[in-house]
Amino acid sequence: MSQTDISPIRVDRIAHIVLFVKDPEASAKWYSDVLNMKIVARAGDGPYKGGVFLSFGVSDHDIALFPGEPDASRGKEFEHIGLMMAGTNMDDLRRNYAFFQERGVEIAEILDHGVSIGIYFYDPDGHMLEVFCQRIGTDDGASQAELNRNEGQANPVSPERL
Repeated sequence: MSQTDISPIRVDRIAHIVLFVKDPEASAKWYSDVLNMKIVARAGDGPYKGGVFLSFGVSDHDIALFPGEPDASRGKEFEHIGLMMAGTNMDDLRRNYAFFQERGVEIAEILDHGVSIGIYFYDPDGHMLEVFCQRIGTDDGASQAELNRNEGQANPVSPERL
């Protein structure tokens, strides 16, 4: 096996889940009441408008709830799985992007969330995943505060700016 056959992707853990739901506010109340989650932020304008970000206490968000299409069929509630990289710097993210390019992985987009920068991509069945570089620490509540302040920012990043 050559060096180029070894994947540079080093996932540390599943970091968050994003679900499409009928009513993000009602669902957020349920997650708060039933799972004791904290509402961290509500998305302002942009692609996540109407979304609610919830945390179990440490991360900026563990579950996000976005408005789904009214006529979505069952199974369309799922938006993406966020995979926090074991390496947390931009060089790691650039290496991941290059690896995806070499392998012909379909990349959906690259987004700057303020708290992190992520590469969104598809598996062979069309499920979207994200590998990301956490930019603001989660230990002291700083990432929660920033996500709240920036209202779920999702600014596109060109590959050249990685």
